[in-house]
Amino acid sequence: MTQAEGNSYHGNPNLKPLAYQHDFSEEEIKEYVKCKNDPVYFIENYVKIITLDSGLQPFKLYDCQKAKVETIMNNRRVVLMEGRQQGKTVTSAACILHYTIFEEDKTVAIMANKSAAAREVLNRYQIMYENLPIWMQQGVKTWNKGDVELENNSKVLTAATTAAAIRGKSVNWLYIDEAAIIPNNVADEFFTSVYPTISAGETTKILLTSTPLGYNHFWKFWNESLEGVNGFENMFIPYYEIPGRDEKWLEEQKQLLGDVKFNQEVMCEFLGSTNTLINAQTIQRLSTKEPEFTKNGLDIYESPQENHFYAITVDTSRGIGGDYSAFVIVDITEMPYKVVGKYRDNKIAPMLYPDIIGKVGKDYNDAFILVEVNDIGQQVVEILHQEIEYENILSTVNEQQKQYVSPGFGKTTKHGVTTSKQVKRQGCFAFKSLLEEQKMLVFDEHIIHEISTFTEKGSTYQADEGYHDDLVMCLVLFGWLSSQQFFKDMTDINTREGLYKAQMGDIESNLTPFIRLDGQEEEVEVLDGDLWLTDDAYNPKNLQKKLKNLIGQVAPKSRIE
Repeated sequence: MTQAEGNSYHGNPNLKPLAYQHDFSEEEIKEYVKCKNDPVYFIENYVKIITLDSGLQPFKLYDCQKAKVETIMNNRRVVLMEGRQQGKTVTSAACILHYTIFEEDKTVAIMANKSAAAREVLNRYQIMYENLPIWMQQGVKTWNKGDVELENNSKVLTAATTAAAIRGKSVNWLYIDEAAIIPNNVADEFFTSVYPTISAGETTKILLTSTPLGYNHFWKFWNESLEGVNGFENMFIPYYEIPGRDEKWLEEQKQLLGDVKFNQEVMCEFLGSTNTLINAQTIQRLSTKEPEFTKNGLDIYESPQENHFYAITVDTSRGIGGDYSAFVIVDITEMPYKVVGKYRDNKIAPMLYPDIIGKVGKDYNDAFILVEVNDIGQQVVEILHQEIEYENILSTVNEQQKQYVSPGFGKTTKHGVTTSKQVKRQGCFAFKSLLEEQKMLVFDEHIIHEISTFTEKGSTYQADEGYHDDLVMCLVLFGWLSSQQFFKDMTDINTREGLYKAQMGDIESNLTPFIRLDGQEEEVEVLDGDLWLTDDAYNPKNLQKKLKNLIGQVAPKSRIE
């Protein structure tokens, strides 16, 4: 080993090797203590970064960046939102540098959408480290593209945001760079399996930084931090706090990026896809709340209420990990209608799905259920009807290429609805009207995210590339249902009472073969175990009680007097 190698890590003269002996001067000791106690001082006086214009330069923090450092270092949980090219990544790397040098036995996990992006953050950390004075450094144990370990047993790991990436590892600080870029399905799994373990620690730190990109997990964390419900300190740094970003610069960015990207990447507005069914103003107005109950894909925001009426619209999939089987529960008692629950699972078998639908429907006061019967949906609705014997399944009639909900039964009547072009078109614009006119309330993060990526494609609407629309299609079905005369009758008390009386008249007429009305002595008839017309004279109230389940297609049982 050469002299240079003995005083360096693997021949790198900029890295301090293990067991390196250094006699600190009194001035160095003072500086070390000052740097440990003041991260801003440490960064401005000892950290160097590579700039596009000037190469390697001391990191001179703007006032907003100083505030950023203080926020990151002094809070356990931080969600930080900034526009593009405002230095959020390099500032975060400098904070991690301070943390690993001056704290012992700490593990930092740098995560991003892709491993390469996480390693880029570590690369910035490594450039800063290599340009520190040797006496300021810790000895180096490991120095790779994907991880670093120091002599004080602090380490930095990098990984993509997958559930398996850091499972089982003891992490003291989780940093997710450009958190908004993580696909929603990946983020779902990650935040469900990994995040709770890390956040449960009493001293663990979590930092999320990003520019907005639609209505996703980052948007949820940001909104909840504003509402003060998730324990995160939030910080937003607008473009004008960066020196040199004046009106001229702003106009140049507008011309360069176009309106949508400019609003998103410079103005930091949460925007969905372009040409969405629901206008941007409405989407921006939506906000999430935590479910009262959640288990196995079922999220409940409001428990069943006595004397309330509910509708459940159902979309189905094959349960093989692609599209989701989904349904939404809507309180239709009064306007605004309210989505009080949702189910979403892409692995549930079609044979088991009806059991879940039926159980939830029973819990919600025998809710009216409308099932899409395209493809596998036919099997689902048959099980729901024939095996589970659920009563309030909505039926449709197809006449002259037009479907409508029918309370009756006949040769042309079928359970469920086929989502034709006409049904989808009508449902889309009915749903659009409900939401934009604030006649429907939605609180679920998955639904809101799907709404924000449900875009125009030719003559129809569907999920943007790489996204899902199973929940929003449930709401499209509800929109179609709400436009039906039957639904309007069902949700109007006066109309419902009138329909009830009319239906009772029809039922009485249909029963005439079993009733003697010619003045002769009343006969006793037995039908399905029920005794009809005993020596009590014909009594409409008794008849009403016996037959009320026959008119379940007109009004829920709970509303029949």
